[in-house]
Amino acid sequence: MRFNSTPQTTTLLIYLFALISLTLHLIGLNNYGIGRDEFLHIALGNHPAAGYMEVPPFIAWIAKFSITFFGDSAFAIRIIPATFAALTILTAGFIVKEIGGRNFAITINGLALCLSPAFLASGYLLQPVVFDQFWWVLTYFLLIKYTFTRQSKYLLFLGPVIGLGLLTKYAILFVIIAIIAGLLLTAQRKLLVKKQLYMAVFIALLIFLPNIIWQYLHHWPVLTHMKELTATQLVHNTAIGFIKAQLISNGTAVLLWIPGLLLLLFHKKMANLRWMGFSYFLLLALLIYFKGKPYYAFGVYPVLFALSAYGIELVTQRTNTSLKYVIAFLVLLPNAVFMPMFIPILPIDRAVVYFKSLHMDDFLYWEDGKKHQTTQDYGDMFGWEEMTAITAKAYAMIPENQRNSTTIFVENYGEAGAIDHLGKKYKLPPVVSLSSSFTLWAPERIPYQCIIYVDDKGQVEKIKPAYAKAELIGTVTNKLSREYETKIWLLTGAKVDINPVYQSALKEKRQ
Repeated sequence: MRFNSTPQTTTLLIYLFALISLTLHLIGLNNYGIGRDEFLHIALGNHPAAGYMEVPPFIAWIAKFSITFFGDSAFAIRIIPATFAALTILTAGFIVKEIGGRNFAITINGLALCLSPAFLASGYLLQPVVFDQFWWVLTYFLLIKYTFTRQSKYLLFLGPVIGLGLLTKYAILFVIIAIIAGLLLTAQRKLLVKKQLYMAVFIALLIFLPNIIWQYLHHWPVLTHMKELTATQLVHNTAIGFIKAQLISNGTAVLLWIPGLLLLLFHKKMANLRWMGFSYFLLLALLIYFKGKPYYAFGVYPVLFALSAYGIELVTQRTNTSLKYVIAFLVLLPNAVFMPMFIPILPIDRAVVYFKSLHMDDFLYWEDGKKHQTTQDYGDMFGWEEMTAITAKAYAMIPENQRNSTTIFVENYGEAGAIDHLGKKYKLPPVVSLSSSFTLWAPERIPYQCIIYVDDKGQVEKIKPAYAKAELIGTVTNKLSREYETKIWLLTGAKVDINPVYQSALKEKRQ
């Protein structure tokens, strides 16, 4: 099993693994439904702006483009994310080639990335994560290209890459800080005085400026969002949990990147790349300190895989080629066993049975701290059609001459986005919600004679006294859905104008 490492075959291998990644994701794109966050991002795309409450605008641009040119199915909205996942693997492959890696390094890097649970899970959803990971990897690639070629243009290219990264997810700031600190700790610190680098900073800030202005004009909602996120989710994160997630999230590829990280730090032939090893540890330290979610760090692993693959190829040059490939495949192919947990390639009933057989309980715990039958990502893909159909049933029960005086009010952004998107076929009016960015375009007053209330937390009890009749129209019955037991109420016969209460809540949300 000897492969000639010509530049042509090496490049072909790189493209082959990118194509494998794209194919794997395309297989499962349309098997389940659209996810909770994806519905939000579709809604953002329907309301163009330079910023939003929870994310910068890049994901909204992608959503709008996808809906306009590809359609509104789950498959259509996921084509671009799956393509960017493939581009991430492509870029990581070219990192291996740039630093001197040949076919064996390209193979183990590509195999590790294509089968990594972390990248299988994030590589197809219409979420900022997959784009964020691409900008991170491209940032490292450009710095490596400069290191090996000394061509200043690669430093200039950092400007648009980091600028777009900031418009995708603010988390790229963590890796920028870590890279700068890593460079300062090595001889590569000389790079930091290059004028082209500061020109790149200016370009990045220029690209990012509209979002800064938007944040200023809206009283910095990102800070409010971060406070809420910290209080409700990040506060539960621990250093041990974070580190454990780093060790298990890439499955058996941990046997690639840990030895590779040691080689990066101590092998003399990798000394000029050592700053990247330091940047990895500094990134983890930053995220642990700020109680970041484990997946915030995943964007660095394609780079770490690439460097590790090269390092392992270096120290195994005299090992029998066939033996090396056999060992690599035996180590990395077992990750394929976990594929149905992260790409929806099985019918959900078969998937649930399969999950039980794996005994991988860590992946079945949701944000509520409870173990469920499926992963949270999959749980976010079910129940929406049922919820929307019940909402449409409630709307159809209202006499036509009263429908202009009706509001569909929902409690969370997933419900709002789903009913907005799926309700088109029922000709439902736009929903009103005070969750996340829906607050930005919520009307100042709402029709209140009839309210269809989608209730998942019992909040409807506060508004029931204002109506003569409160009728439960239906409940989400899909036990695999995070919306299981969400209730849809029809409130009729308004006794008082509820707008003062609504307007008070709207004002509070917008502050």
